[in-house]
Order: sequence, then structure tokens, then C-alpha cells
Amino acid sequence: MHDSLTAETIELLQTMIRNQCVNDGTAASGHETRNADVLRQFLGGAGFDVQQYEPTPGRATLVARIEGTDPHSRSLCLMGHTDVVPVNEAGWTRDPFGGELVDGEVWGRGAVDMLNLTASMAVAFRHLARSGFRPNGDLVYVAVADEESGSAHGMQWMADHERDAIMADYVLTESGGLHSGPKEQPYIGITVGEKGVAWRRLRVRGTPGHGSAPFKADNALMTAAAVIQRIGDYRPSPRFHELWRTRVESLGVDEQMQAALLDPARIDEFLDTLPLSGPGAQLHACTHTTFSCNTIGAGGPAPASTLRW
Repeated sequence: MHDSLTAETIELLQTMIRNQCVNDGTAASGHETRNADVLRQFLGGAGFDVQQYEPTPGRATLVARIEGTDPHSRSLCLMGHTDVVPVNEAGWTRDPFGGELVDGEVWGRGAVDMLNLTASMAVAFRHLARSGFRPNGDLVYVAVADEESGSAHGMQWMADHERDAIMADYVLTESGGLHSGPKEQPYIGITVGEKGVAWRRLRVRGTPGHGSAPFKADNALMTAAAVIQRIGDYRPSPRFHELWRTRVESLGVDEQMQAALLDPARIDEFLDTLPLSGPGAQLHACTHTTFSCNTIGAGGPAPASTLRW
């Protein structure tokens, strides 16, 4: 049984990758209806309600539900998104939309974020329904569009217009926990909270001038660049959450590394020795307030640069 479910998951994942539901932030991108149609066909005929919502042409979200036996029991939602971020094919050694199975691994854009879980949850959901499973509370499966760029055509629209279709007491979705520890003693953490976000916008104004004569000009872009540099150079002090010790102990590192990660006076120096694209960035984000300057743009009645972080 497990082998057949694995095979179903692999096949469904490969199909979803090959559908190339690339979301570049524009309303006309995404094409998540391709994956919604595949999932609707996959789930169809299993004896539960399946609905599809398409607020924008090509941007469909699918919702399936197994009714619970007790209307007062709590409900659970399995939620995955069907869109993926754009691809720079020059950085890939294989076709990013080929969905190739290589040495037991499926390769392609979305194989990790998060078509793997969207596919596996669909397989589990259908298997439960076909086996006659009836939960106490409702079990809901949601394959949502537009997760990668703001959710205006996906979850935000669903929450504003079809709230009852997606409401649940509990939700299982991506990044629910991290795998860590040595192979002999693997550890699966459970995410109990996420970092909050505090968006800020800073406007820097300058004096209009001709680009051919920049000497001593009051250039808003130059001022903005200096502001960005100062924010980038700022090093906030570490702050340890009450669960940080458990997280460190689950990493499977030696006692010396554990001691450095648990010492507010030493952790920054230790993290500086780790690759930024690897564990260093993740461990830093767990223990520090982080600042990220994301966009810059010009506009307004006078030359100005707008920063957001």
C-alpha cells in the first residue's frame, strides 16, 4: 500500500511540476488552473465535495472536504499552494520543468516549495476518503493559487469572498517543522510560531538637477544608498527564545558548538564562520531581529527614492 501511495505522489508531483505554474507577480501569470484541474481530476469520484474558485482567469483555487460526523468537533485543513517562483534556467543542471526522477528524487521547480506537499496531501486525502474514513470534525484540503506573490488571486480572495469554504480550526501547511540531528538520531521539530513582520517605508527627497552636472548635487538616490548601507551594516543583539536551547540540542552538533550557540556573547562570532546561504542565515534569523531592504523606486512631485524593508 505504501509503495502504491508513493508512486501516486511521485506521478502527481511530476505532472504538477510540468504544468509550469510560474507566478511572477502579475495577474496574467501563475496559470494555477492547470494544477487545480489536475487535482480536481485526481480527487474526483472519491465521494467528497470538491469546489473550484477562479476569481481571475487562470488563477484557480481548489477546495475539497470530507464532512465530519460531529458538527461541534474541530476541523483540520491540509493546505498547499500550486504556484512556483520564476526560474533562471542557466542555474539548473536539469530541466526545471522536467519533473525527472533521479536516484529516488524528483527534480524540478516546486519539488520542494511546495508541490511535494501539495501532491502528497492530495494523495493522503483521497486515500482516507476511499478507505471510508470519517473524521469527527471536517477534514479540508485546499490547493491555493498565488501564494508566491501576495495572495490577491488566491488565499486573500478566498478569505474575503469564500471564507466559509476554507475556515478550519487547525491548518497543516509548508514549513511546519525542520528536520535536523544526526542520521542515527533524527529530529523533527514542530513550528509553534513565526517571526512577525513590520513593514516600513522611508522616503528620501533630493533636488532636481541635470545628470551632466552632478557635482555637489542633492541626489536622493545617493542618500538612499547611504541609508541602505547603514541598515545593512547594523548588527542587532541576539535574543534567545525559551525554546532556543531545545533547538540547539536537536542540531546534532558537538558540545563546543552548542556552547557557542547558547552564549549571547559568542553566537555572533560563531555565526560569522558559517556559510550565509546555509545554516548561518537560518540560525541568525532564529536569534535576531532582522532587517531587509527589499525594494527601491523613484516617484513623487520631486525626485525621491522610496525604500521598503
